[in-house]
Amino acid sequence: MADFFNVISPPEAIRLMSEKVSPVGFETVDTEDAIGRTLAKRVISEENSPSFNRSSMDGYSVRASDTYGASDSLPAYLELVGEIPMGSEAVLPLSPGEAAIAYTGGMLANNADAVVMVEHTKITPTGLLEVYRPVAAGENVIMAGEDFHIGESILESGKTIGHAELGSLMSLGITSIQAYRTPKVAVISSGDELVPPKEKLAKGMIRDINLYTIGALIEGLGASPTFFPRVPDEFDELLEVGKKAMELSDMIVFTSGSSISSRDLTAQVINKMGSPGVLIHGLSVKPGKPTILGFSAGKPVIGLPGNPVSAITIFKAVVDPLLRLISGKKIVRSFKTVEAILNSNLSSTSGRTDYVRVQLKNKNGETFAVPVHGKSNLISTILDSDGYVEIDSESSGVYKGALLEVYLD
Repeated sequence: MADFFNVISPPEAIRLMSEKVSPVGFETVDTEDAIGRTLAKRVISEENSPSFNRSSMDGYSVRASDTYGASDSLPAYLELVGEIPMGSEAVLPLSPGEAAIAYTGGMLANNADAVVMVEHTKITPTGLLEVYRPVAAGENVIMAGEDFHIGESILESGKTIGHAELGSLMSLGITSIQAYRTPKVAVISSGDELVPPKEKLAKGMIRDINLYTIGALIEGLGASPTFFPRVPDEFDELLEVGKKAMELSDMIVFTSGSSISSRDLTAQVINKMGSPGVLIHGLSVKPGKPTILGFSAGKPVIGLPGNPVSAITIFKAVVDPLLRLISGKKIVRSFKTVEAILNSNLSSTSGRTDYVRVQLKNKNGETFAVPVHGKSNLISTILDSDGYVEIDSESSGVYKGALLEVYLD
């Protein structure tokens, strides 16, 4: 087993784990049901979009050269020869000096190369079209293939489908895609002292928090959590649950039991679940030092600290990027950030990354980060804060007045 005191940094831990992580398999899904899913195969356009030259506003299809020099005092006069109804193919050709009614999104008349806005025109009593503004070729026109063209790469593998991606796919008639399967993550909560949240507390007992906060974080990444609540601190029973979780899941997350104490069973169970077992036992961070990372039967297994703040912090720092990898996504820091001025000195220990919870306060048009000091077993520390700042392991602290990046919850 890895030496607990031989701690490493979170980036190094992610690098070592990512070398062994593989994305889950993929499946065909209907595009209309694909919101939140991750593409497993690049999407190539098989047609032009739009498929025809279309007007970008209500007005008149014209030959641009017929409008050159038009002004309020000296308008151009064109013969109005018809209209192109919405949803109809243009069969009406324009000769020099002619125009046709055009509608937003509709086709232009044949031979037309521009659209004059209706606001810049007037119909004379004799039915002629007066044009008060010249237009250039292509003006107020969306050309065929201007949005997407045949052979263009529309979406790359690893892209998460949102509303814009969904609309793009639908505009090209792509009604199914290859998407990575939704990862299944087992959350195993262990501890003799744990009880369900609905249960009245006896002395010495605590309500299970981590099962639900970690489950919510997993769902927020588009994965599906499976809960194994309140497993006793007993090796054989914890191992049995771990093996069952491994059969049902793509990743296993233990909460509680990950400490240096003699009652730490998590590392022993991970080693027994399958080779290679524990790879990392201990991170150079605060909070969250007693974190365990390893693999069993090819699946990543993580032992989070039992303290709620530590568990949430380490999930965001380490589990989040690993879960993105098995989901087929790219590792990115997806958290929203803001810059804020530190309102007091923050000390730190060199060689260790510190995550410090902060509140954001505005004063005289400036945003300040106010440290929220609290112990790692107090969930109120997170409730009372807006996010956290990261103090680099090479730093011994940060002075008041420093401009810091705050990672928002």
